[in-house]
Amino acid sequence: MKSLLIGIYSVLILTLLIRAELKTLPLLEKDLSFQELGTPVQGATLTYELSARDDRSALSTYRGNAPRTGHARSSLEQFKPFQLKWQVPQLNNGIHRASKSSPAVDDSGFFAADDTGYLRAYDWNGNLRWQFYSGVSSRGFHSTPLTDQDSIYAGDYAGYLYSLNKDTGALRWITKTGVTIGASPLMNNGILYTGVELAKPDGFLLAISARDGRWLWTSPLIGNHPHSSPSLNLPQGQILMGSNTGEMQGYDLKNGQKKWSFATASDIKCAALIHGDRAYFSSWDGNFYAVKAGTGALIWKTALDEGGSMSCPSLSADGSLLAVTGYKKNFVVATSDGKIQWEKPILERTTRAQSSPLIISYAHQEVVVLLCENKKVCIYDLKSARLLQSLPLQGDFSGAPVFYKNHLFLATTGKDGLLVFTQ
Repeated sequence: MKSLLIGIYSVLILTLLIRAELKTLPLLEKDLSFQELGTPVQGATLTYELSARDDRSALSTYRGNAPRTGHARSSLEQFKPFQLKWQVPQLNNGIHRASKSSPAVDDSGFFAADDTGYLRAYDWNGNLRWQFYSGVSSRGFHSTPLTDQDSIYAGDYAGYLYSLNKDTGALRWITKTGVTIGASPLMNNGILYTGVELAKPDGFLLAISARDGRWLWTSPLIGNHPHSSPSLNLPQGQILMGSNTGEMQGYDLKNGQKKWSFATASDIKCAALIHGDRAYFSSWDGNFYAVKAGTGALIWKTALDEGGSMSCPSLSADGSLLAVTGYKKNFVVATSDGKIQWEKPILERTTRAQSSPLIISYAHQEVVVLLCENKKVCIYDLKSARLLQSLPLQGDFSGAPVFYKNHLFLATTGKDGLLVFTQ
């Protein structure tokens, strides 16, 4: 009898609670409804220790430069095997399936931003100089930092864009741009350009003063997230940026107005490579594209492996070859017509590869560094496809290799952390 009374009482209480919820739900919906934005809204910038320097240019940039060519030069005559020099363990913790931030490297040292929320600076002996913690984002940094003469810039997964003193880590300025920044910035003439994500999903391209964080202009809303980093087409005064709309778009460098758009059949996740009058980029639709950089007119497209690519391409020194990673294969293609010159599978890979290759030019040889197994990076001769060296890993590699003055940097997930090799 007691159990029956408790059951009836419980049902009665539950009924009353449901009734109360149904009566208040319309009020809650009204209170929680927001007007959708028609244009980006400018955020406030907080300034602290601003640099006195007016002229500035990038020293370290994602993919090596503003056109994102993914190419580096060595002082050596030919390739020599890499040897591990330093290691920073547990750099990333693996949360959020997105490409990891790549290190920024210049003469002052190297800088690593990770998905635990830390941005750290190291000297050329591998010693920690300072660290900055962004505790506002549970996903930390995926944007690759950019350095200039006295500052470093990075966007986090909470939508904050930071400028720090490169020598001390002291905050120069901070601005809230949107919900997320996954793209890596570029710099031209003292102006930073980066993609900003909004929650709808939506996003825009932002131009901001590197010295003091002043917002200069925003592009119109894109319609989906810009995971792709912007690229500079300086001869025609444009910024190119792809997005999850599947479109690669060209924007006016002066005001952010859209000049042209080229549509693929799925998301564009990585930056376009701009060389001469052409732009090269991959898509989740499984194709690799070459278009006119000033108009978006199609030149050629090449089918990669099924499943789509989120890789940024890399360019040879003479501009004749491109390296790109597909779903579970690597490809080297000719820039002239997009024909595949050779391909290699990524062994034991069960999911889409997220890394991008790097081409290194020696005086008498070119090599390409890329993910070749699920937990291994390999170096191949670019022309012959001959394997020169393999570097086993304990974790996953989902970013881009960085090469600077005969040092190779790999930011991995797991026990490896940041690996620094030398020749």
